[in-house]
Amino acid sequence: MNDDVIRRCILEFYEVGLPEYVRRDADVPTLKDTVTTIVGGRKVGKTYRTYQFIGEAIQAGLIPSLEHVCYLHFDDERLLEMQTADLRRIDEVFLELSRATAKTGLLFVFDEIHRIPDWEYFALRLKRNPNWHVLVTGSSAELEEGKVGRQLRGKTVTVRLAPLSFREFLRFKGEEPQRSRYSTSAVAKLNGLLGEYMETGCYPAAVGLAPAVRRELLRQYFNSIVAADFVDRLEVKHPLSCKLFLRNLLHGNACPYTHKKARNNLASIGHPLAPNTITDWFSAAQDSYLIGTCAIHSSSVKRREQNYRKPYAIDWAMARIVSDFAEPRVSRILEALVYWQLRRSGLLVSYDLVGPDKHEVDFVVAESGKLPHQAIQVCVDLSDATVAEREERAFAQLADRLGPEIEPLIITLRKPPAGARLRMPVVRAWDWLLNRQPVL
Repeated sequence: MNDDVIRRCILEFYEVGLPEYVRRDADVPTLKDTVTTIVGGRKVGKTYRTYQFIGEAIQAGLIPSLEHVCYLHFDDERLLEMQTADLRRIDEVFLELSRATAKTGLLFVFDEIHRIPDWEYFALRLKRNPNWHVLVTGSSAELEEGKVGRQLRGKTVTVRLAPLSFREFLRFKGEEPQRSRYSTSAVAKLNGLLGEYMETGCYPAAVGLAPAVRRELLRQYFNSIVAADFVDRLEVKHPLSCKLFLRNLLHGNACPYTHKKARNNLASIGHPLAPNTITDWFSAAQDSYLIGTCAIHSSSVKRREQNYRKPYAIDWAMARIVSDFAEPRVSRILEALVYWQLRRSGLLVSYDLVGPDKHEVDFVVAESGKLPHQAIQVCVDLSDATVAEREERAFAQLADRLGPEIEPLIITLRKPPAGARLRMPVVRAWDWLLNRQPVL
């Protein structure tokens, strides 16, 4: 690898400078002797979060200026031929270019560096200097949290970046609600914006696009995930079957799922597959951040395996578009919104089945290492008194098993009717999404 190529790539970053970005809420810490890694699905905004990190590092005094940042994107065609032995040239060229010393605060930012074998040893060598900071980011499942931890020998802190939360979506729209109490007009506006969020989805680039353009963008996103994370990385031998499986998986957003049913559905349309193939693809869908999953609440592995899981699409708008369902499916979208907000807050999420009729409690919520502290039911409308009675009965049956200290909560899209007798706390979805405080 020619040193001039590395030098030009670094200098071009200075010439362009930091682009304008909308602030994201996910904290990206820097710890001593630790490589910071940002992982997440494709197109969720990891690159722009690194720009924000650079700006924060300069403001906090970790580095003196932008000229003390070595930013390299290994998807750059000029760097595609770089090999493991070439990595040592990066810091040598950068030190010469910046005229920095070992005591100077420096920041190395490497996007998609996982493409180069043994990159982790290079990152660890750089981080041995206490004045240098290393940030690694990428879309591939090769940077999935567990693998990164092993590759970097535990000397890493991993930030998992999700698409836009509702508050971030509002920020992208130029809105920044600050108060916990809102005027009537503000409530009406937030209701409308929540409806737009449910329609648009949570990918940053989709905000503000015309519907036809947004649909095409989300189709392209889905196709790139199939091509890069399944066909190429897993060397899938049946690409069409795989694509159909993933479309069916997204079609079942917030619905019960079993491997057996998924396999039978594919076999019924002429795509028979081995059971382990379905299992591998389902696992890969989680690794590539296409879906998150929710299992039944139980300490018994047998009970968890015998009951269905619920997949939640990372972007409900993409799920609707690629699976071609026409009906709104508002309740499923609302449930997915709540699921991902809980996950963003660092909470463990499961569901439960209670009573003789096996009524489902949508979410049983716990902090890591602790017993569940909350149960949540997601309901579009409480205008029908029998709906509220059913949800409250399910809470009571769950409390009989888990204990009365578990807090019930109903999250609803529409305001309960005046005079409704509700024995459980009820909060409107936009209020809960904006005012929920993360635990991390």
